[in-house]
Amino acid sequence: MKYLKHTASSRFALALVLACTGALFATSALAGEKGKIRSRASLVTIKFEQAKVEDQAEHVVMYGEMDGVLFTEPSGGFLDKARYQVVYLSDSSGMVSGGYKTFTTADGAKVFAKFTDTEMAPPVYKGTFELIGGTGKYQGIKGKGTWTYTSVSDSAAWDEMEGEYELP
Repeated sequence: MKYLKHTASSRFALALVLACTGALFATSALAGEKGKIRSRASLVTIKFEQAKVEDQAEHVVMYGEMDGVLFTEPSGGFLDKARYQVVYLSDSSGMVSGGYKTFTTADGAKVFAKFTDTEMAPPVYKGTFELIGGTGKYQGIKGKGTWTYTSVSDSAAWDEMEGEYELP
């Protein structure tokens, strides 16, 4: 009986060591990873506000929030099926035009980006983005790229992104 107890506890300890080692290798597999970003996303406007500024004709400042999902090309790539949230601020006079993107993966890890508009020809908008940080397995991430946003209606749009990323 003593032998069985020892064997059972040894098996448990071995399983625990293997599980921890597996988790360590799974986490470290991302360290130093470099790759390309190629994705499409579906977005829905969840909040939109605008205010008129009377200093010139048709001067408007807009604030908005969008929520959606990101799909990578090829499927299964970096951030595939991540929740995709956008917060933006746009001033028709050009003072400000950009915002922030947050990508949240199924395990809760996040990637943060800031973006700037470079072309605005409704319904198509273009710009650049910079990855500015992350949480969990994406802590310290860096990268950059371009995006093209196409409005489909007042509340629906799709977004394409291309670029590169690097993990420390």
